[in-house]
Amino acid sequence: MSKEVTIEALPRQFEFLTCDAREVLYSGAFGAGKTRAICLKLATRACRPGAREGLCRKHLVTLRATTLKTLLEPDGDLPPILPPGSYTWNKSEKTIRIHGGGEIQYFGLDDPDKIGSYNLSGCAVDEAVELEEADWTMLRGRIRVQCGITNQIYGACNPGSPSHFLARRFGLAEGATAADGCVAIQTRSIDNTFLPDEYLRDLESFTGLAKLRYVDGLWAGSEGLVYDRWDRRLFIKQRSGPWARVIVGQDEGYMNPACMLVLCVDGDGRVHVAREWYKARQLELAVIDEAKRIYADLKPEAFVLDPSAAKLRAAMQAAGLPAVEADNSVFAGIQAVQKRLIVAGDGEPRLTVDPSCENTIREFETYEWKPQRDEPVKSNDHAMDALRYGIVYLDGLGSVPLTIRVIAPGETARRSTVPDDRVWRTL
Repeated sequence: MSKEVTIEALPRQFEFLTCDAREVLYSGAFGAGKTRAICLKLATRACRPGAREGLCRKHLVTLRATTLKTLLEPDGDLPPILPPGSYTWNKSEKTIRIHGGGEIQYFGLDDPDKIGSYNLSGCAVDEAVELEEADWTMLRGRIRVQCGITNQIYGACNPGSPSHFLARRFGLAEGATAADGCVAIQTRSIDNTFLPDEYLRDLESFTGLAKLRYVDGLWAGSEGLVYDRWDRRLFIKQRSGPWARVIVGQDEGYMNPACMLVLCVDGDGRVHVAREWYKARQLELAVIDEAKRIYADLKPEAFVLDPSAAKLRAAMQAAGLPAVEADNSVFAGIQAVQKRLIVAGDGEPRLTVDPSCENTIREFETYEWKPQRDEPVKSNDHAMDALRYGIVYLDGLGSVPLTIRVIAPGETARRSTVPDDRVWRTL
């Protein structure tokens, strides 16, 4: 007795699932259902008797923690892609055998030399943007087992830089033409009509590079000022309390300036950079003495330090100061600051800087991206790092749990027109 499972998908997912090109890339913004789509395609192909499909990410540990869970475990109210009882899982061999079908071999690309022993009918690559071109080329060379389905390498990822090899290979960079046999399917967050409104509203607050890539689904490069929303007329302002919270964002330095920024939060959650201490060639004792003066004056709840400043943090704690380790997720932290560089519905900016904070203002106006890189230039960044640590401490990184329902409107009615080898079946 066989068990047939029909799964409806979003229109762009369905294009990906049924594409027979030799190489296909599902390039999606946040909320596009990329991992679930790639697992669906993998399961569909692996159900074919004689199939030997690969499943990989750059690192095996990440594959196990993400993609493999989507394949084999429930995701909220969504069932696993492979229902329990439809397969046998040999963890030591990293092999999943589909009852009545083929098999899946999963692996990481941590050791590319080991890939040379695989012979596959196809290969699923999750977060393909993590790969180097040599990784992709190696995988292409392993796909040759004939079993009645197209030999195919199929990847899914968020968009990256237009200089990335995938952008060139799939014609996603401006002026590029896709290589023979390569098809890219691009999605935007808004294409998933089942994402919650509040999630989409949060995504729409992204700006700059993050919005282009993770909301609009474009392979865009980073260039120019990091904080392109900065406007002296809006964000430089004198303010006074009372304050609901006070913290200090702190960046360590000696040859480069050490920096402490006093961040005050009012009752409406607006943040004001009220004071800066910004000095080079300061010994640890001088930094601690200044921190003590700030603490005696304002009683901040925390001094939020760069994680690499473990010695200074321990010395401050020994001196009775509430020093804590910052989250140093650079790109996500920049977005947290960007989300505050707005004027809210009440007509007031969500972040202001006192005119006396001259170095903070100067860095806002000189802090730049590296050309075509997802990281800022490591200069004019001491106050910017301190600010980022403080804002992330106050606001977090703004992550919202992803909610995806895999559907394709009307697909059930059209199912009889889909060739047998394209029906999504787990046996």
